[in-house]
Amino acid sequence: MIWQNWNKADRTLLAAAVIFLFALCLQVQYPGNTFAAGFLFCAEAALVGGIADWFAVTALFEKPLGFPWHTAILPRRRQSFIEATGRMLQREFFGKKALVAKVKRIDFAGKLLGWLERPESRLLVAKWLADRGRNWLEAQDGTSLSGVLAARLGDLAAGSMTPERIRSFLLYGAKELETVARQPEFSAKIEAGLDGYISSKLQGPMAMMMAGFAQSVNVLNTEEAAGLIKDRCILFLERVQQEESEEAEQLQAMAEKISCFLQKNFAARQELDHAVLNSVQRLNLNEYLFNATDERDILDGQLQELAGSIVQVVYGMLRENSSLQREVSGICYQLAARGVMQAQEMLGSIAGDVLGTMTDEQINRLVYDKAEPDLLWIRMNGSIVGAAIGLVIFAVMQFI
Repeated sequence: MIWQNWNKADRTLLAAAVIFLFALCLQVQYPGNTFAAGFLFCAEAALVGGIADWFAVTALFEKPLGFPWHTAILPRRRQSFIEATGRMLQREFFGKKALVAKVKRIDFAGKLLGWLERPESRLLVAKWLADRGRNWLEAQDGTSLSGVLAARLGDLAAGSMTPERIRSFLLYGAKELETVARQPEFSAKIEAGLDGYISSKLQGPMAMMMAGFAQSVNVLNTEEAAGLIKDRCILFLERVQQEESEEAEQLQAMAEKISCFLQKNFAARQELDHAVLNSVQRLNLNEYLFNATDERDILDGQLQELAGSIVQVVYGMLRENSSLQREVSGICYQLAARGVMQAQEMLGSIAGDVLGTMTDEQINRLVYDKAEPDLLWIRMNGSIVGAAIGLVIFAVMQFI
């Protein structure tokens, strides 16, 4: 039956029409009866209110009864709707101020300390450093290795941590971070963080409804957003390694800041220099170079010990030195905030691209499905409120 496929607003409007016809018959049967006249007045107001609100709701999506003026509002203004949706994502869910404030609240140094407190974390870092050191040694010429090391260690012992030298270390770190960012696990961690952030922002029914709509039309797609952030991070790390780029200039400024910090904190620098020099002196490099096969395991252990000593010293410095903690947090904040801002700027274009591929009917259906309960109650309230207002007006007319 057609009746079974009607929603409650359609049934309410049909009931109002039936009641109106009954009231009209009642008025014809009893023309001078006040009750019949009042009943007809209220039924008429309910029917008019229901029809008016049906027209208003339908006009949002299509042309009711073919009426062409100021109807089919969503299809006619789809471009404005698409742009507004993009702005909503950028300003409400991922607004610049909110994102920067979120990043600013992160205690990067505290999180790094918490991670380094675990022995397995320090072992992981030490192993990574040892692997990098072994790769560097294998790439050197055995006849000149001792001279290279002597020059490097002499500079280090002299405390010549110039901005240029620090910049070379940072560039090497950026190259390694780029390798990490290209791994699939990097996107998975970003996606998990975005899901948690969005869940924390959905604190009201309207926000939940809009988020559900955005997810249903694939506008709020955390997997795609994570991939985008990953791409922007890789692009940023690539630009850091390019000469004369804005990012390279920022890296140079960071190197100068670190160099200035080391110059001001002479004791901390001496502690690091001492740990590195003492550890390096224990390396059996000559035997390794002349008998690489037999001495590889020995050197690997020595490199691991060297890296472990360096990690332990850096961990102690970071734990005890509050100014170093502030420097680390500041550097991490600058990098994180810049990456977040670059990704945020692209959300509007993503929303536009996704919604732009949808037909008018698809957009209408998706919007209506998310707001259907409210739209049905708007239509039903037209009949209910109309009848109530009709009753009040009729009562007032009786006393005039």
